[in-house]
Amino acid sequence: MKKYLRVFETELEDKELSSSTVNNYLRSVNRFIGWLGKREVNKKLVQEYRHTLEQQGYKASTINLNLIAVNKFLHFCGKEECTVKVERIRKRQSLNYVLEMEDYHKMLEYAKESGRDKYYMIMKTLAKTGIRISELRFITVETLDEGIIQVHNKGRYREIYLPDGLIRELYQYCKKSGINNGIIFVGSNNTAISRGAVWKMFQSMADMVGVDKRKAHPHAFRHFFCISYMNQYGNIFELADILGHASVETTRIYSKSTADQKRKRLDSLTD
Repeated sequence: MKKYLRVFETELEDKELSSSTVNNYLRSVNRFIGWLGKREVNKKLVQEYRHTLEQQGYKASTINLNLIAVNKFLHFCGKEECTVKVERIRKRQSLNYVLEMEDYHKMLEYAKESGRDKYYMIMKTLAKTGIRISELRFITVETLDEGIIQVHNKGRYREIYLPDGLIRELYQYCKKSGINNGIIFVGSNNTAISRGAVWKMFQSMADMVGVDKRKAHPHAFRHFFCISYMNQYGNIFELADILGHASVETTRIYSKSTADQKRKRLDSLTD
């Protein structure tokens, strides 16, 4: 089946899927082909593969992602009869490991005091716009004048809104750092800073200030923005528009209490 992989990759790219999505599909398919070995694929074997993933302790959501990729590949190879159903997962009713305001300020203060100006501004930008870490590359010196940035991500166009206060801080950061044009947040090779570099630094800073490292990842700042927005304005339709969600149902989780809030309320029932 490996002979089909390169053509499969080309088809995924032709559908304009993001590079991370393509890589995830290929990784899942390669894992399946490696497990399959020289055996001829059939439905029973694909079901056995699903059971193997379950035995290895993978979460249901991870198993589903793997099977979706495998099913897509089997369709591509003309083996539709070998595809299997994915498990239906009930949508989460709350977020876990949510960054609190106190956590946010601890990390900000540490970044400022330790001279990590770039990461200080990255945290502020993520927390004040709700953008994905992959969208940092769209924030350039040239776009600061507009205050609104049109981006293409996950197959859709949407607008990023930059608050005036953030724009002023970004201008000051650029002036101090000698950034005159192009992408504001770059890595060591002068291209857009990577997700891995930001994650690694956030983990390190959280460790230094005593913030739970499970809360200190780039996407946690998007959650932090969403919860703060809902707490202050409560407009789920506007938030869905800001986030670029195709359906308000995706946004609805931010209108619910967090897992910690639920636990605390239950704990106080008999007090």
